[in-house]
Amino acid sequence: LARLAFQTAARSMAAGQGICRLRPDDEAHRSWMQRMRTFIFDIDGVIHVNGTEIPGAADALQKLRAAGKNVLFMTNNATKSQKDVVSLFATFGAQALPEEVMTSAVATADYLKSQDLIGRRVYVVGMRALAEVIQERAGLETFGGEEEALKTREDVMSDLLPGLDPPAETVAAVVVGADLRFNYYKLARATNYLRANPNCLFVSTNPDPRALAGPGIYIPASGSFGAAVACAAGREPDIVCGKPSASLAQYLLESRGMDPETTCMVGDRLDTDIAFGRSGGMQTLLVESGSMTAEELRTSLSDDMPVGQKPHFVAPSIAELNNLL
Repeated sequence: LARLAFQTAARSMAAGQGICRLRPDDEAHRSWMQRMRTFIFDIDGVIHVNGTEIPGAADALQKLRAAGKNVLFMTNNATKSQKDVVSLFATFGAQALPEEVMTSAVATADYLKSQDLIGRRVYVVGMRALAEVIQERAGLETFGGEEEALKTREDVMSDLLPGLDPPAETVAAVVVGADLRFNYYKLARATNYLRANPNCLFVSTNPDPRALAGPGIYIPASGSFGAAVACAAGREPDIVCGKPSASLAQYLLESRGMDPETTCMVGDRLDTDIAFGRSGGMQTLLVESGSMTAEELRTSLSDDMPVGQKPHFVAPSIAELNNLL
């Protein structure tokens, strides 16, 4: 009966209303909150922006836990490890355990592990956290990354013209994530490994084009670096491991024993967070505290927008969840 009541309430909220703003004074919305068992939160633009807490985020997480809700985090940011995320949260009073955090770097490492690449090498365009998680979880040797931060075009000529080292046939994959020290050398080396070896996997950690650095200031994210490599190499990634991967959504739900009908994905982007939740059959909540501009939201959110990116609810930030508990 409780399940039927929830489904009836959900249908009545959706019918004829299109985009639905979360309203604490709406009994159907309060019933929805009671039904939810697990909340999966994106991090950047949802919990914090560039290390500064979204007002009320830590309190919302604490109150959700106190109400018996499970809280998990799924971020496309491959520049931070699980422990990095936990430490950052602690600076503004938010609690999390490493095992509650899934990053696109972790998803990438788990994918590589499944490909039976033992004894092969992986060229990384990305930060140290990405290389380390590939080493630890996939058991693979990596090279590149931050070690090449100071390389120049002159190094391209001196290092690559004599021949690729290590040889292209020994490199199983080129993995591209957000790289704060991206340069011409890394672009050239990744390009040549992908062109010299058609069997070399081209792996992108996630498709995010940009991230919010502060009020009105945006910075390139992983998808921008992946697009640069794709353009130069003349081939698209073989796989994009982070959100909105449907296989990742299914893996996360099954590995944690979660029911998608009682699980809500909360994020600040339609094309990754909401699409990720929708692909797994979850409930979805879009918050307006992150990387999508007011203009993007205004032009994107409509009754007839693609269902695959259409949020069930919209709220200013996750602080609004406090008022439903």
